[in-house]
This record gives sequence, structure tokens and C-alpha cells, in this order.
Amino acid sequence: MKREKVDKRYVIRLTESEANMLEKRFDLSGMTSISAYLRQQVVNGIYLEYDHEELKKIRQSVMSVANNVNQITHRVNSTSRIYKQELFELQEGVAMLWQQLQSIQSELQKLNPSNI
Repeated sequence: MKREKVDKRYVIRLTESEANMLEKRFDLSGMTSISAYLRQQVVNGIYLEYDHEELKKIRQSVMSVANNVNQITHRVNSTSRIYKQELFELQEGVAMLWQQLQSIQSELQKLNPSNI
């Protein structure tokens, strides 16, 4: 796909505090060009970078907990028995999942403009 030429120019004026906030957000974005960052913000409204590996870990944790629940359900339905060890492992899985979700929530809160 052919890239369009960037040839339109817009000039904006910012207060010192607005410029500081813009620079902080630009630094947090990890982008290398403030012009590209501003275009991204104007066209899409937000630039969000996330860790795919962290999301994979959460997906694996959810699958593990779901698998444990499924195994426990099958055993209870067939034998009417439930084992403490299985419940303990299920609790550990839920706790790990909860911790991962809290970590993501903490990172998302950093994106809140009032926190910058």
C-alpha cells in the first residue's frame, strides 16, 4: 500500500503546562517523532501500546482456571466427591489471575490524563 505524503501543516499554540503535559505523554508513548504522535492523537484519538505477552499469560491463566473448574465439575457429577487439593489449586489460579488483572488495571490508570 502506498503511503500518502504528509504535506499539510497545522500550527497550534500551547501554554507551558500544556506543552509539558504533551511532552510527558509523548515520552510515555515510546514513539520517536512528536509529529507522528500528534497525528496519531488527532486521527485516532489515542495511541495505546500494550504487552502481548502479558495478555497471553492472562489468557493462559483463564484457560487453566476454566479447565480446573471443568474437571472438578465432571468429578463431582460422576462421583459426588470433591478434593481439597483441587479447590486449593483453583483458588491459587484465581488469585494469580486477579493479580495479573490488577497489574493491567494499574497500567491503564497511568494513561489517565489527570495522573500525568
